Amino acid sequence: MPVHIVGESRLLRDMFLNICEAHDYETGGCCSSLAELPPLPARDLVLFYSHCTGAALEAELRSFRARKGGAHLILVTGDDCPPDAQVRLSTYAEAVIPERQSADALIAALQVVQNGYRIVLPEAADAAEAALPAVVPCPPDGRAGHGLSDREQLILAKLTEGATNKSIANELGICEATVKVHLRTCFRKIGAKNRTQAALWASERLPPQTAEPRPH
Repeated sequence: MPVHIVGESRLLRDMFLNICEAHDYETGGCCSSLAELPPLPARDLVLFYSHCTGAALEAELRSFRARKGGAHLILVTGDDCPPDAQVRLSTYAEAVIPERQSADALIAALQVVQNGYRIVLPEAADAAEAALPAVVPCPPDGRAGHGLSDREQLILAKLTEGATNKSIANELGICEATVKVHLRTCFRKIGAKNRTQAALWASERLPPQTAEPRPH
């Protein structure tokens, strides 16, 4: 899924573009306002920088959600954006990142959102007393957006049935090592740490699968 970059400053847009490309992210549109973005596929990523904190920014974010509700938004705010404003703005975005954060923190946020989670800011009046942001699953958006191939979906579906790597390999006519490679790729794409998490994800997000015919 591409990352579309939006910001009032061309310099900052170029900086974000370079950061994303340096970490092998595909980049899409690059413009100065959310309204300039073309129609986006569900689950595309939008990286948006704004130094504003008031009603005008909220109106822009609200309009973006109304027009492109399926796209994922990461909002980068100015350092003078107070914590209560960040919390308010986070209702429109999957992640809110102050500009004082490092490039590594920005890429980590992109990875979290890409894997189907959102970063929820704690409601706190004083940033010094605030707890750490929480990472929670994004609301389901149907069956699209996970980036899994048909074979990867089929292998994950087998996990929900309690199948072992060996039994999956035998059924698909591939070697067990290949199954392990597919599973590692699946874990990375959906943000799972183990087979149990992957099976739970698949049971909730994937449609019923039909086994592939074994090669002769």
